[in-house]
Amino acid sequence: MQTKERPNDLTLTTAKIVTLACSIAPIPYAVLRVDPHPFVGLMMRAGPLLAVVFWLQKDARRTGVGAVLDLGYFALTAWPIVIPWYAFTTRGERGWRLTAGLLALIAAPYLTWMLAVGFASYFGPDL
Repeated sequence: MQTKERPNDLTLTTAKIVTLACSIAPIPYAVLRVDPHPFVGLMMRAGPLLAVVFWLQKDARRTGVGAVLDLGYFALTAWPIVIPWYAFTTRGERGWRLTAGLLALIAAPYLTWMLAVGFASYFGPDL
C-alpha cells in the first residue's frame, strides 16, 4: 500500500503557526506595559527558532544534505550561518527565498514586539 505524500510540509506549517502565536502573544504585554513571565518571554523568543530548526532537520533528512548526527544542535547554535548555507546548498540560486522566509519567521516576534511597544507608547495612555 502506497501512501501519498502531502504537498504541504506540516512542520513548516507548524513553524508558521508557532511564529504567528509568538508574534501575537507579546501584544497584550506591550499594550499593558508589563513584562511577561520569564518562561513566556523565553518561549516567545525561542519558539520560532526551534520550529525552524525542527523543519530544517526534517528537510535535511529528506534531501540528504548535512547528514550529520547533530545537525539540529549545530543549526540551533549557528543558525545565522547554517540557514543560508542549507538554503543555497539545497535550492541553488533560489536559496534567497528560503533564507529570507526562514529568517523572517525567526525575526517576526521581535518586529511585532517592537511595533507593539512603539504603538502602545505613542497611542496608549500614560501609565
